[in-house]
Amino acid sequence: MKNSIYNFLLLLFKFQNRLFGEFWRSKAKPYFHKTSIYYARIRFLYRSINFIKYGKDCSLGKKVILNCPNLELGTHVTLRSYVQISGKGRLNIGDNTSINEYSIISCQKSITIGSNVMLAPYVYILDVDHKFKSINIPITQQGYTTGDVNIGDNVWIGTNTIITKGVTIGEGSIIGSNSVVTKNIAPFSIVAGSPAKLIRMRKKQ
Repeated sequence: MKNSIYNFLLLLFKFQNRLFGEFWRSKAKPYFHKTSIYYARIRFLYRSINFIKYGKDCSLGKKVILNCPNLELGTHVTLRSYVQISGKGRLNIGDNTSINEYSIISCQKSITIGSNVMLAPYVYILDVDHKFKSINIPITQQGYTTGDVNIGDNVWIGTNTIITKGVTIGEGSIIGSNSVVTKNIAPFSIVAGSPAKLIRMRKKQ
């Protein structure tokens, strides 16, 4: 008798789980996805005062930190949750570019990110570094050096990548996860490592 009740309850649970799963996939999940996009765009409009210029259909995730007074966005730019952007320099982000969770951009001079660029989570881009020439003065008191950072169109940057000052990444390049980019990257390159080195070139199909 106990086995029969157990089997019935197990069958009922499986049926309920399957029914709920189908409902989630067909109805609830698309609804929540559309709702989250709606709120992300409302959140962006609410904080639009942080941008000196921006295009349509931009969106902003939760708890994004914006401390950059010279920030320009193209159309359909996505800044996902917990992104941090700071510095007094000029930051330009092109159309259809997405910057994923927990990425940090420190802009003291000039950073340009092209169109259709994908930044994975935890990417760190900076155009500034500490001076450290003197051993008699604390590094914190020696000031900074800066160098423009330029990221071309259609670039894919993997998780945990660091891009240092003065670097240009050519269009169509792919930067592997956990890379440290300290030198210019030619267009359509695939690079990885610390420091990042060429793996191979992308070829036209």
